Amino acid sequence: MEKTKIWKVQNDKLIELKSENLDYEERIHRWIEEDISIILPNTILIGSKVKTDHGKEVDLMAIDENGDLIIIELKRGLTSREVTAQALDYASWADGLNEEDIDLILKKNGKDKSIAELLSEKFENAENIDINENQKIFIVASSVDSITERICKYLANNGLQINVLTFNYYRDGDKEFISRNFLVNEKYKTKKSLKKKNGRYVTSLFNEGKLRIGQKLKYLPLENLGIHKTATIFREGSKCIKLDETHEEFSFSGLRKKLILENNIDLNPHFPYMQWVEWELIDEGIKLSDL
Repeated sequence: MEKTKIWKVQNDKLIELKSENLDYEERIHRWIEEDISIILPNTILIGSKVKTDHGKEVDLMAIDENGDLIIIELKRGLTSREVTAQALDYASWADGLNEEDIDLILKKNGKDKSIAELLSEKFENAENIDINENQKIFIVASSVDSITERICKYLANNGLQINVLTFNYYRDGDKEFISRNFLVNEKYKTKKSLKKKNGRYVTSLFNEGKLRIGQKLKYLPLENLGIHKTATIFREGSKCIKLDETHEEFSFSGLRKKLILENNIDLNPHFPYMQWVEWELIDEGIKLSDL
């Protein structure tokens, strides 16, 4: 992972500033707490040193304009494969949090507003945001080793929303400078993950007229078990389908999770990024992945 280089102009000449070691963990932690936009715009900080139910602490937790929870882990020096495993552990824990759990975390971090209120204040489309359908991971380090780089790129290229952010520290006399580098370019827009994020793919299908209100769907892994349930697209947006049997409203990933858990289907209910091969439009007889 290449470092950003910085030069100062002095007497019409460029003089490169050499990066130095920074006792960055506490300082960067504080900087992000004060202004999370230095790493992520359109994001609300939920809490710092958030305790999990297995006695560990997430350095920072946030939520973005998609309603996705963001796990931010800060590490001194080189990262390792253990750091990636720890971040994945925290993300799997965060996957089980509901809106009330997040409100409790906010309260413990001194915030007197609910997550719904905070989202409503910051984002115009707050009523269409499905809270915590997906999770994102940021590992923040002064540098990244080749093992972590390879693991994170592999996970990102296969649909997991993970990224590594490095801060480089420079000093020129009594002046200090920080530069920022992302491992995965353009946040999470990797070649394989573009169509796996629920809202983005669904939105593109609606925009292209391939999904329309009134179309009926079936979940193929459930059909393979001889269980017949149908759902209907009742509006555009992320939470756009209604289970015909109960009239409950879901996003695709939300209904997928419900059906998998209720029927003990041998699929991971918390990894919806490959789900488009699992849904079929009934009248057209075509999978969503083929649209």
